[in-house]
Amino acid sequence: MHIDADAFFASVEQGFNPLLRNKAVVVGGSEHQRGVVHTASYEARARGIKTGMPLVQAKRICPEAVFLKGNYQHYQATSLVMQDIYLNYTPQVEFTSLDDAYLDFSGTLHLHPPPLEIARRIQQAVAEALHIGVSLGIGGNKVIARIASGLKKPRGIIYVPPGTEKEFLAPLPIDELPGVGRTAREKLLELGIFTVGQLAALPKVVLIQLFGVNGQKMWELANGIDHREVQQRILPKQISRETTFEEDTTDQSVVLACLQYLSERIGGKLRQQELLCRRVGVKIRYSDFTQHNVSQALPQATDSAAEIFSEVENILSRLPFRRLRIRHVGVWVTHIEWRNLQLQLFNEEKKMELLDAAIDEIREKFGFMAILPADTLELHKKYRLEKNGYVLHSPALTR
Repeated sequence: MHIDADAFFASVEQGFNPLLRNKAVVVGGSEHQRGVVHTASYEARARGIKTGMPLVQAKRICPEAVFLKGNYQHYQATSLVMQDIYLNYTPQVEFTSLDDAYLDFSGTLHLHPPPLEIARRIQQAVAEALHIGVSLGIGGNKVIARIASGLKKPRGIIYVPPGTEKEFLAPLPIDELPGVGRTAREKLLELGIFTVGQLAALPKVVLIQLFGVNGQKMWELANGIDHREVQQRILPKQISRETTFEEDTTDQSVVLACLQYLSERIGGKLRQQELLCRRVGVKIRYSDFTQHNVSQALPQATDSAAEIFSEVENILSRLPFRRLRIRHVGVWVTHIEWRNLQLQLFNEEKKMELLDAAIDEIREKFGFMAILPADTLELHKKYRLEKNGYVLHSPALTR
């Protein structure tokens, strides 16, 4: 099952504020600012407002529309409620963004009524809890479910019974198929291929010759073949890394190096799972077992280890100085969100993103320790260095 919220950001705004219901709502910014429409309610779409349209043009088309900058915390909170609803039906839930998810019922069918009834119950539960609509597609694999969820919006439900996948796909235009972008579409149209059925009828070797490896994937999807599994992926409430020193220490350089190393582990984990965090916390435990736990909001959501550690340093600078040895340190991040639907859409910090991507690529090829901030080399005096990390005194807490 694929579940996709209808006009998600605009629907959430209408759900939180009853005065906005049945009105044209545009999320993206005020009507006078430079920028584009990010999401428009179905009432606004009926007036001709489209995603990506300049806000000024949207105002000209529909003067009575309500323009909102948007509140990411509302959208994240709504997504977490949807997550809890879905998990009531199956543990196999894969969120691909804040507003859409795959649910695998193959191991829990004996616990539930037929698929259409499950879909109606989920749709009703979301509507009652959040006052927003969702559309659902049900099929034997991901591509069928995803395409089906988008064909009957808003609040639609389409079930494609097993064995009818090719029949379902055949009349659809080729650009309904994932992976058929503008260039591929133009090439196929030149060949007289307009529908998925026509694409499926082509010999696989022809598509491979035209599009390389992607051609084989295109042929499989056009024939309703998709072997991808639903990978459980839900939004964690917290990610933390901490460790106890082998010997209590007063060496500030060692403490900072360790905290920087833990920040690197957290940043790598966030990027691996395509997540961002908005709050950073630090734990310091002394030799007398007293402890400081302090957290601070970040200026903006991030997956950058450098930005996380910068906030760690800020927190440390505000902690009261104590003449005691430190036995345990930790870093944690909370207020976690999906990376691919950050509302503060158009973040300009591309250089840091490219740097982090290059670091991740090097670590993927040569191991985590292939590249680290120089200050973390301070740990090399005390801990053995292996390909996948320092062998800390409590390594289970630093995975």
